Order: sequence, then C-alpha cells, then structure tokens
Amino acid sequence: KNAKMRPFIAPLTTTLLYHATTVVDAFSPGSNDTPFSLSAYQKARAKQTSNSMDASRFHFQILFVDNTNFHARIAEGMMARIAEYNDALFTLFPYSATIESSDNAPMDSCAPEEALTICDYLGLCSTTCSEDGTSFNLQNDLDQYDLIIAVDDEIQNLILRSLPTTDEDEGSYEHKCRSLSEFLSVNFCGVENSEELTQQMIQDMIEPGMWEKARPYYDAAKALFDSSSSDDDEGRRGDIFSESKSTDVYNPRMVLTENGAAIPNQSGWPLVEAAMLVACAGITRFCLDTFDAQFDEAFAQLLGTHFYRLDQIISVDDADDQLRLGSLSVTGYFSPKERHARIVQHFEELRSKFETE
Repeated sequence: KNAKMRPFIAPLTTTLLYHATTVVDAFSPGSNDTPFSLSAYQKARAKQTSNSMDASRFHFQILFVDNTNFHARIAEGMMARIAEYNDALFTLFPYSATIESSDNAPMDSCAPEEALTICDYLGLCSTTCSEDGTSFNLQNDLDQYDLIIAVDDEIQNLILRSLPTTDEDEGSYEHKCRSLSEFLSVNFCGVENSEELTQQMIQDMIEPGMWEKARPYYDAAKALFDSSSSDDDEGRRGDIFSESKSTDVYNPRMVLTENGAAIPNQSGWPLVEAAMLVACAGITRFCLDTFDAQFDEAFAQLLGTHFYRLDQIISVDDADDQLRLGSLSVTGYFSPKERHARIVQHFEELRSKFETE
C-alpha cells in the first residue's frame, strides 16, 4: 500500500456517464407490469456479480471502499480473519481504500486510533490495521480487483456515477461494485450455494471467539436493517453502515436498565460491528460458492467434451487420467474422490440418455 493517499481519479465534479443498466428487467421494480420480488431481485443482482468474476485464477481480490479511512480497514481485517478460519487465506485477499476527495475523508492517511482500538478488541491483524490508508483509484482499481465493496450506499452511488463507458461489456463494472449491506441477505450470498443457505450457516463461518463478542448485538442490528428494507426501493436493505462514525466505537457495549441491570447496548457501534462481521462472512460465503459453481460448470463441460458417446465410456481411473491430461487447471480444483464421483454420475446419465433414445 502507498504511504500517502493517491488522488481520487474521478471526483464528483467530473462529468462521466453512469450506467443505470437494469439488472434483470423481469425483476426490476415496475418493469413489464411484473410484480416486484425482493428476493428474486437480490438473487438476480448476485448472479450477475458472480458471473462477472473469474475463478480461473484460483483467487479473488476484494476491495472495501469507504470515505473515512476507518470502516474499510475494519472490514478488511474482519474478512481476513474469516477467510483464514474457513481455509481461504490464500484464496480470498481483502484490501481497503478511501475516497480521498470526499468531504468526510481525513487529511492524514495514518490509521485512526479508533480503528486500532477495534482491531485490538476483535483480535484482527495489528500490522494490517495500522498501515497507512490507500486512496481509491477508479481507473486502476476497477480492473485490478474482482469485487469492490462500498461500505455504504452513498459511496456505492458515487462510484457508480463515475463509471466509464465500456463498449465491450456494458454494465460489467456495475456488476462488480456492491454495497456491504447487500451481503447481509442470504438471498444475495446464497445465489450460488447448492443448499438452501441460512443465516446460521453464515454465522458459523465466523470464528466462535469473534462471534461471541458480536452475537449479543446482532439481533438488534438485524431488526434495524430488516425494518428499513422494503419492496419499492430497488431491493436495497436498510444501510446500517451509512450513519456510522469512527467516534461511535466509544459507545458503551453494556448499558444499565432503569432497574440497574446490565444489558447489551441496542444502538451505536456494537450493532454496526456485528452487522459488518456478518456481512464479511456473507462475502466470504458468496466468493467460495462462486468458485465451486464455476469449477462445477467447467468440469461438467470437460466431461461433455471428452465423453458423449456410449463407446467412450471407460474405467473411472482411465477417464480421470484423460481428463487431467485435458485440463489440469480444472481437474486440479477437485479431489480424486470428487472427480470420480462426477465421472460415475456423468457415465450413468450418458447410459440413461441413450437407453431412453
């Protein structure tokens, strides 16, 4: 990372075209007189994001963007811990940047004391948390990173309004720029999951020690963004992160009731922290499922290319050897047991197809 922040490449005063492309017309509010479905809209957006990512490099680079030099570095640290806990330390690489041209951006790129306080409390990497901030560079970062996560809707809108035009694949940049609050939805995170993703499955991705610190506040956080979501706002959930400030970290985690009992604080930073932790877990789940889905499809295409007639059915071991010669990059993603199971299934479907005909 640079010791000093780079200038933001596209300030608000620059006139650039913003691609307000419809995600999927059938799922857009009020289009074609089709009743709007929030869950369908979220899944459609997630599917476009998943399709815009390229798993063939065996890793994803995720950039969190804020305008405070605070929230994004916290999210970066959270996701790094979650990735490590889920054996994805060398698969998912989170980074953070700040829009320096924002009125909220600090003059100094040094890590704020509040960020160091939270990193220490949650046990995040002190080296990463204390590094000088990096300025968001629109031209470079759009191509360098697989996924850009704006920490709130205002920042996402700023980036989207500044997107350059692309003749080859219009809207592709928009698909890779998402808001952190979108990943609080299981409909969004679970679009590529082979099972019915649940909130509990996402929470289980968080290291128990970290989750115990956030769990008392998550129900209140979830109630907050659930109550703010509606079916007439283009599928956006209430953005719990938009009003958060770095000084909120000094909010007490426990408060006293009128009877003098200590209970978890139901407002302020603890709720933001809990929601951010779950959202980062959601991003991790989304990325890992995208890997699985893309390699599943690639392996199925490989099977179809090599074995499409009955006389091509051979032993599973010989078929595995043939496939590995054909594409080590695809077959290497799966264990021998997983490859053999897919080969057996493909041969069974091939026999069934010709028997039916």
